[in-house]
Amino acid sequence: MRTIFVGEPTEEQRKAFEVMVEAQQKALDFIKVGVTAKEVNQVALDVFKEAGLEEYVVHRTGHGIGIGLHEEPSLRFDNDLVLEAGMVFCVEPGIYIPGVGGFRHSDTVVLEEDKTVLITEYPRDIESLIIK
Repeated sequence: MRTIFVGEPTEEQRKAFEVMVEAQQKALDFIKVGVTAKEVNQVALDVFKEAGLEEYVVHRTGHGIGIGLHEEPSLRFDNDLVLEAGMVFCVEPGIYIPGVGGFRHSDTVVLEEDKTVLITEYPRDIESLIIK
């Protein structure tokens, strides 16, 4: 999933988009073997809170991918699970602002013992995602 724009985004849309990208990047930088699912969620939520946009967060930061596309474990506030090597997650923190839009990118990572591998290959910057 990618947030795209048909036509030039407004300044409010640009701000929301950039905050979402920052929240996702911080979660992607943080997620690794040994941290808990709820810690990953909190890293993203902190970015939205700092921007004053936390009221527009309506779902978890991400979820596991295995046999199905949406499965446990969830990257959410109530999950104390310690992440392990071999786990695969979709990292997709998002915000949904009435009258402005929904902003979320969905990227997949594989946790290895000594690194986290991003396997999604698609632009994340706003200029690449504007259709004129």
